[in-house]
Amino acid sequence: MQSPDRDRLHRPPTAVRLAAVAGLALLAACVGPEAVRPTAEHVPSFERAERLARAGDHAGAARQYEAAAGALTGEPQANALSQAAREWLRVPNLGDAQRVVGALDAIANVDPRSPAGTTRGLVGAEVALAAGLPDRALASLRALGDPPPPGTEADVLWLRGRALLSAGRALEGVKALLARERLLPPAQATDARQALWDALRNAAARGASLAVPRGTEPVAAGWLELARVATQGRRNPYAQRTQLAEWRSRYPAHPAQGPIVEAMQTEVTPQLRLPAQVALLLPLSGRLSDAGEALRDGFLAAYYQQDPAGRPLVRLYDTATDPATAYRRAVADGAGFVVGPLGKENVQAVKSVADGAVPTLALNALPDGETTPPRFYQFALAPEDEARQVAERLLAEHRRVGVALVPAGEWGSRVLAAFQAALVAGGGTLAASRSFASGTTDFSEPLTQILGFEESQRRQRALVALLGPLQFTPRRRDDLQFVFFAGQPVQGRSVRPQLKFHYAGDLPVYSTSDVYEPNPAANQDLDGVAFVDVPWMIADDPAIAELRGSVGQLWPATARRRGRLFAMGFDAWRLIGELAAARTAGAEPVAGMTGRLTVDTAGRVRRGLDWAVIGTDGQARPLPPPSPEL
Repeated sequence: MQSPDRDRLHRPPTAVRLAAVAGLALLAACVGPEAVRPTAEHVPSFERAERLARAGDHAGAARQYEAAAGALTGEPQANALSQAAREWLRVPNLGDAQRVVGALDAIANVDPRSPAGTTRGLVGAEVALAAGLPDRALASLRALGDPPPPGTEADVLWLRGRALLSAGRALEGVKALLARERLLPPAQATDARQALWDALRNAAARGASLAVPRGTEPVAAGWLELARVATQGRRNPYAQRTQLAEWRSRYPAHPAQGPIVEAMQTEVTPQLRLPAQVALLLPLSGRLSDAGEALRDGFLAAYYQQDPAGRPLVRLYDTATDPATAYRRAVADGAGFVVGPLGKENVQAVKSVADGAVPTLALNALPDGETTPPRFYQFALAPEDEARQVAERLLAEHRRVGVALVPAGEWGSRVLAAFQAALVAGGGTLAASRSFASGTTDFSEPLTQILGFEESQRRQRALVALLGPLQFTPRRRDDLQFVFFAGQPVQGRSVRPQLKFHYAGDLPVYSTSDVYEPNPAANQDLDGVAFVDVPWMIADDPAIAELRGSVGQLWPATARRRGRLFAMGFDAWRLIGELAAARTAGAEPVAGMTGRLTVDTAGRVRRGLDWAVIGTDGQARPLPPPSPEL
């Protein structure tokens, strides 16, 4: 039978949208035209700016206010510049808004608690929030004093609450927004609660801690726990209905009861139709049977969390001998969607017989550019994806020149090629690269080559020939900003200390997921190494932790290898509804166990991965995204 629609993922507003919509509403209320007190000679300039703003020409209004500010001093100038910053935010043009706030900060002799100083503090905080700089926003608000100037309390609490949430301090942020709600008229309570929920949910999606300390008052605790339910639901929507019902029973009188919880219940109502029958093609015998079983178990774990009334029939087919025949039989048996096969050769064999009549999600990827049938999708845990995302992070951190060490062989060549292509495309340079053989523990030779010591040693030999014996300390080339390493932990444990020995301990090391083992003892000497990995391995949200713990208990000896494939199987089930509904390029990412999943126009599943850094204790800790520039 055909299943009812499956859950859609909640689509929280982005940080930019929150800043633009909620923030500008605040600015309109507290720093509107009435806050500006121009002298008579400047009235025409301000009136022109106001007319431009009302007509929607916010850039023109901003320029007019800036022009007027040039002829003013003191508080009138501060007011005019504040209006200009407000209009630049409305464009939106963050760069010019920041420039104007910089000019505001340079104005002397303006009391922070005067009307102009208060306006400057509020606008400065809003611009800092829009730039993703919550600590700067909080500093701007602190300058207003405690308590803040009369009449600004609700506005300050609104900005402070959002800044705290943006900084990951969820409990403090919620408390500030609850205090704000208490200052508002009862008629505004519903809007205030929705604003709190939007800001909290957005912060939770960015990784803010939702821990509830002992003794937290029930209303704040309820908001945090509800956000945890929403966050876990994005990763594992099948469990959200039960979790939401449990929350409602614990907090029957919570202010979120009503429109907010009702909207969540609508979200967890299945909306994507699943086919009546799904075929799962995997190697269940032969040399790849372990991998096939792990994928099967992850797939079925997600399947059994589906509401029984909406579960399709799932049939398994062994592809160990003839994947093309298994595919034909699955279609003949009535499959409305096919998942698999696994190996590249098997995917190639199935591609040759697929005609697009039945959507198919292959669990590996063919070479880029290869033609595939309609509705033929490819989902792979490809190391090239990791290498490209390492390059992207390096570029975002303005580390543009570096070196690479990769294993010898086809795998290392693919990883290096993907890394270098992404780095060069973004304006970076790979100064040198070397490969190493399996089992290598002494990296002195390749490190000497890629770090540029050979040139230093040549200079030393030339000087000795001219001047005789000299004291000499070899020097590496001084333009290097990173080392990219692809390899296993045992090799990484050798590379890291040898970099220090070769006077390159200050160079940050970035790696693919292969460098990391969940066992802290295996990560000795890897402290400071940053790496990219699937959420399954390094994310700390409860939805993943629960499933990951189950896998570790069932297969403790092979949990790491099985865990990745288990996660891939789990995500394969989640992708069926999305792909069957043809929600591909441009759709909201699926928050999967193997990454933030999107599908490009060629039918390839792309994964946005997580980042972590290894500490001195061998544990991986989340690594936040690069800070935005001012």
